[in-house]
Amino acid sequence: MFKDCNCIPDQEYKKEKVRTIDTHYLIDYENVHSDGLAGCGDLGKTDHIVIFFTKNAKSIDMSEIADHGNAELKMIEVSAGKQSADMHIGSYLGYLAGKKGKNCNVVIISKDTDFDNVIKFWKEKIGIKVSRSQQIKKKPMSKGLTNNKQPAALKTTSKKNSGARKTKLNQETMQAMRSAGFDASTANTVAHIATSYYGGEHFMSDVHNALKQKYTDYLDVYDTVKPVLSKYGNASADKNNTQVVTSKQKTAMNTNIMRLLSKAKYSNDIATYVASVVVKNLGVKNGKQQTYRSIISKYGQNKGLSIYNRIRKQI
Repeated sequence: MFKDCNCIPDQEYKKEKVRTIDTHYLIDYENVHSDGLAGCGDLGKTDHIVIFFTKNAKSIDMSEIADHGNAELKMIEVSAGKQSADMHIGSYLGYLAGKKGKNCNVVIISKDTDFDNVIKFWKEKIGIKVSRSQQIKKKPMSKGLTNNKQPAALKTTSKKNSGARKTKLNQETMQAMRSAGFDASTANTVAHIATSYYGGEHFMSDVHNALKQKYTDYLDVYDTVKPVLSKYGNASADKNNTQVVTSKQKTAMNTNIMRLLSKAKYSNDIATYVASVVVKNLGVKNGKQQTYRSIISKYGQNKGLSIYNRIRKQI
C-alpha cells in the first residue's frame, strides 16, 4: 500500500515488504545419522539446525557439520529410551508452533513416518509450514552423459561451461534484484538459491518453491528474477510449453501494445513495461495468465486490471 504514496521511495518499499521466514531443521540423529545432515553447508543466517541425540546414538560425525553455512547450530542430548528423541522433537515442534506460528518453516529430518500425524495436526491446527525429509537438502541431479568412458576433455569442457553459466546466472540474478530496489543481502540470498538449483530438471519450480518457503512476499521476488531464470531453465522442459514466435511477430506485438496504451493516455513507462511483458510471454503456455499477474503485481488490482483489459483481446 506504500507504493501509491510519496512517503517511502520504491527502493525502501521493497526493503520493507520482503520479510524472511526462518527455517528450523529438527534432526532425528539416531534415525538418519550423518546422512541427514547432507546439504547443511548451503544454509544461511535464517536457518537453524537442532540435532536431537541420545548417548546410545552413533558418534556424531563432526565433519558433516563442521561447515553448516551461516546457520545456527544446537545439539540437544535427550534421555535414552524408546522413542525418546521422537517425543522431544514433537515437543519442540509444538514450542515453535506456539512461539512462531506461521512465521517459520519447520522440517523434521527423519525416516520415521510416525511424525507425519504430528505434522498433519499442526498444519491443520494453525497452518504452520512443517514437513518431513530424510536430508536437509538433496542436491539437484545434473543432466549429462552417463557413460563412465566419457572422454576426459569432454568432461572438463562440460564442467567449465556449466560453471561459467552458473556464474552468469548468479551475476544476472543479483543485478535484477538490485535494479528492482532489493537490498544486497536479499539479492545475494536469492542468487544463491537460483544457482543451487541450476541444472535440475525442475529448475524454475524448485527456485519458486524455495523462495516461497523463505519470503512472505515471495511473488515480488520471483517475478523480479523470473526473466533471468527463464534464460537458464531446462530447454527440453520448456519445449512443450512454448510455441515458436518469430522476431517479426514480437516486434509487431510490441508496436501494437505500445500504440494501444499510448492512445489510451497511459505514460510511456507503462506502455513500455506492459509491451515487454506481453512479448516475453508471447507463445508461452498460460502466457496470458502470466502477463495478467505481472501487470497486477506491478500496478495493483484496479489500475492493473484496467491496463490488462485494454490489451486483453490483442494477446
